[in-house]
Amino acid sequence: MPNFLSMAVVAIIVFAFLSADHGYLNNIMETLGYSRKNWYLERKPWPFFFIIINAWKNVGFSSVVYLASISGISPEYYEAAVLDGAKKIQQAKYITLPFLKPMISILLIMSIGGIFRGDFGLFYLVTQNNGRLYPVSDVLDTYIYRAMTTLNNTGMATAAGLYQSVVSFICVLIANKIVAMIEPENAMF
Repeated sequence: MPNFLSMAVVAIIVFAFLSADHGYLNNIMETLGYSRKNWYLERKPWPFFFIIINAWKNVGFSSVVYLASISGISPEYYEAAVLDGAKKIQQAKYITLPFLKPMISILLIMSIGGIFRGDFGLFYLVTQNNGRLYPVSDVLDTYIYRAMTTLNNTGMATAAGLYQSVVSFICVLIANKIVAMIEPENAMF
């Protein structure tokens, strides 16, 4: 479900948890005897918050993709494995994983292509564009946006965007080439 929420809605949910006045996390801390914190002024916990929020938002999509791939595996393979005495772990190792290898390869190539792309919504909306959090939340995407809107530096923003796209494309080509060398039929092209 979280994958279908926009990052603006996720930002509201995160604010409900981290708000200094009425945040759920601060209410729990106060119940445990700790003082309330303004999480939007503290840099240290934000890398951890980013990991948790990103994992929460994207784990559903990955689950759907892998479950769809698993459901495409013919049940006859598993029935034959059971007749041969294979345990569940052996079925996973010798049937499920080999059939998932093409999907894993494609998702890996696409993920490597996105390695230089920061999630703009995560780093801009969730942090509420808080300047105090720039040292931990400033990524190339937020820099390009600020260069266009605040600094009026169109040339630098265009150059940064072009650099990001070219490097990502090169990474996709390299990752695809490596996958093609290991297993040619699992490569994208």
